[in-house]
Amino acid sequence: MNALRIGLFTYGMSQHLTGIGRYARELTYALRRLSLPLELILLNPYPRSSLPWYRDFETYTLPRLQRLPGVLAFGPLDLAQASRKLRLDILHDPCGIAPFFGHRSPAYARVVTIHDAIPLVHPQYQPLLTRLVYRTYLARARVTADRVLTMSQHSRQDIVRHLGIPEALVQITMPGTPYPADSDLDRWRRQLPHILQHYRLSQPYFLSVGADNPRKNIAVSLEAFRMVHQHHPDTRFILVGPPPPHGRTTGAGVRHLGYVSEEHLHALYCGAAALVFPSLYEGFGFPALEALAHGTPVITSNVSSLPEVVGTAGFLVNPHETAPLAEAMRACLRPEVRSRLFHEGRQRARRFSWERTALETWGVYQAVARRQHQSVNG
Repeated sequence: MNALRIGLFTYGMSQHLTGIGRYARELTYALRRLSLPLELILLNPYPRSSLPWYRDFETYTLPRLQRLPGVLAFGPLDLAQASRKLRLDILHDPCGIAPFFGHRSPAYARVVTIHDAIPLVHPQYQPLLTRLVYRTYLARARVTADRVLTMSQHSRQDIVRHLGIPEALVQITMPGTPYPADSDLDRWRRQLPHILQHYRLSQPYFLSVGADNPRKNIAVSLEAFRMVHQHHPDTRFILVGPPPPHGRTTGAGVRHLGYVSEEHLHALYCGAAALVFPSLYEGFGFPALEALAHGTPVITSNVSSLPEVVGTAGFLVNPHETAPLAEAMRACLRPEVRSRLFHEGRQRARRFSWERTALETWGVYQAVARRQHQSVNG
């Protein structure tokens, strides 16, 4: 079998990587580590990006596709031309846009990863252009894509229900997470006092990681923390991610750090009393899995995909109720609870590896390439 040439469209992955960006990056590195018969080309809208990722792989620049309006207007043409010029066997859009021309192409196979159905289930939380993508390009993926990947059983059900994509076309390839060695955890714990001093923080603290979007339910997290803080005034609540909307008030004991380095985030995970993540909807929930891998107790929602990720290794609460969330936070202040969840979380996280994700994705690539070959050769 000749090596498959696979192009990955990397829209939205210029500097700070969100969960979608981390998925695309980790998938490419895991595919390469497996030494499979494939060639990976990053279709890069950001030629000035400083991400080492773009230096580690072959790239092809698509400068007109740096912003979503450009993707909607020029994406089908530019990606089709690039696919033919590069002689791709497979064009994979891991961003969840599927800017593909017409019906399935006879020249190359097309795969799209649809991470969730949030713009259809909770349209109030998404901008107009994102909702437009779902109503146009993604709604047509049932005829333009050879295979749709998604990250959880819950997302698969929503994609089939709301987009009308045949169930047989949608395959789950759950993401992984780097699994830190015990020596890594020890190193980050040693670094933690200096990092906390740098941010003028102290333990104990709860951690929230991700965008300050209404879907993330930060307001409920902060209300629960206020209940805890009344009786434990030494506790802190740390938010990591994009800066909050202008004018948001946080309250006593709450600090928003903005973006932090990966090394600092590792240490903050290790020192947290718990990750507090009562999201209303997640296609997967990377912060929850990352926390489990660090042995950090996880308090998250009992809805959408999050029970699939956490299982019984954390606290699952109703995201609309503050009191159970506060009760779980108080429980995580007890050393015996944190010790138990450390071991259960680490054991749970072992089930999720990028190598497994890569092997399952490789199986999809082989299947669509084989069908493409049979179709071309009659």
